[in-house]
Amino acid sequence: MISDILDFREGEKPKGEVIVIGSGIAGAEISTFLARHGKKVILLESGREQFNPKIQALNEVHFLGKPHREMNPNSYYHQYLKPHLRGVSRVRQFGGTSNVWTGKWKFFQPSDFDGREWIPDSGWPIEFEDLLEHYRSATKDYHFGDLEEEPFRTEIVDLRSRLNKAGLKLSSFYWEDKPTRTVQRFGDEMQKSDNLHVILGATAVELLLGNSLNSVKKVKCKSVEGKQLTVQGKHFILATGAFEAARLLLLSDNQLPNGIGNEHDLVGRYYTDHPKHHTGTLKPGPLIQKFAKEFQYKPKPRFGICFALDDKTQSEYQLLEHVLYLKPVYENWKERLKRRLKLNPFTIKDQNGVVSKYRVKFVTEQVPQKESRVTLGNELDSLGQRKLEVNWCFTDQDRNSISKTVELLETRLNEAGMGEFEFGDKPPSLENMTDAAHQMGTTRMADNPLNGVVDKNCKVFGTDNLFIASSSVFPTGPSYSPTFTILGLSRRLGEHLLKFTVQN
Repeated sequence: MISDILDFREGEKPKGEVIVIGSGIAGAEISTFLARHGKKVILLESGREQFNPKIQALNEVHFLGKPHREMNPNSYYHQYLKPHLRGVSRVRQFGGTSNVWTGKWKFFQPSDFDGREWIPDSGWPIEFEDLLEHYRSATKDYHFGDLEEEPFRTEIVDLRSRLNKAGLKLSSFYWEDKPTRTVQRFGDEMQKSDNLHVILGATAVELLLGNSLNSVKKVKCKSVEGKQLTVQGKHFILATGAFEAARLLLLSDNQLPNGIGNEHDLVGRYYTDHPKHHTGTLKPGPLIQKFAKEFQYKPKPRFGICFALDDKTQSEYQLLEHVLYLKPVYENWKERLKRRLKLNPFTIKDQNGVVSKYRVKFVTEQVPQKESRVTLGNELDSLGQRKLEVNWCFTDQDRNSISKTVELLETRLNEAGMGEFEFGDKPPSLENMTDAAHQMGTTRMADNPLNGVVDKNCKVFGTDNLFIASSSVFPTGPSYSPTFTILGLSRRLGEHLLKFTVQN
């Protein structure tokens, strides 16, 4: 069932066994899974079916450090979106940020979960194998291409071997024809479900604890129209992004002065994103000519590839995992005429036409550090709640890693026959890079509360019934889309909660 906060009578207090906050991919996945297995679930969503600027304004934050990109109707790389969503990284609308997602699915690799001695506070308390079955089940259920089988395709094996000789590695991602939007995928099921009640327009503003202060009993909600609603439950899941998960824990400070899960002042810390540079170009070489079909961006669905320095090089130079994507730009009629007049026999041609160059997108990993963080400011939003202040900041290690990686990639890709970079007078640097809308780390996962906010089952330390399904739990994040791992963690959490609720 789907209803609106305005539909409830004054003083009415809906009850559920599991309360999920946020209707993006994580929230939709967990709530429908538990409802199918007989659990009474209430899903709270701040937004409504139609985009509402007043609700979207609740996302406003104040940047103390490097700012994020802003809404830009003229953005060239968000042309698939409606103008009012271009450049927007967080969406308060039914379906959450899936409403603006591009549809790239990529596994984390086994090494992505390992600690690296040259990167402080790196490493996960779980391993790749802990998520593998969930990656596999999602691949089947969502009808993705097989990312385990793709690396063994003859062309990929051949290309990989050539790149490996130059100290490079490649990995694959799956690109949907139409990006998954949770309302389209789950909307009908949610509407018809007897066990799932979706409440729209309900912004969670505070978690209320019981007398023992270790169990959440209620969540207080407000709407932009001034309606208030208190929802009761036995188990609670924050399925919001990294900003709002931390914000709600910090806002819930009436009973615990520092907020919930924040005994060691770690909520909101270790904030990371993927600084991104996307204005470079590559003049293609003979290796791309041989494998041009592998570099296509269309037609979709399809597999794509991205490139990085190999693990040996990253360890030798103590670098982070920075990744390069190449997008073909096809020649126009002027370029075609010029090429023919010069009788140039060298062309790069794929199934979509003759390629004049490749646009280079360089996406970088960030060192996790305590001072990169989100905190509550003094300015209030329209619901009377304190807005976030975001200090997105970097270390010398970040800067040195980007600079050295670009230098090595330029040399090695050229030596491998991939081509020559052209960055003009603006090579990648933190000053000219944007965020990638991949907010991570503000409620990081750890083995103990001295090092993180949630345990390996995503339960908030110091509580017995509060969980987080979000990239906010990522201790580190390699330089590609976190969405598949968010989905994998959500599926893992859903199964854990199914057993947990049966036992309790």
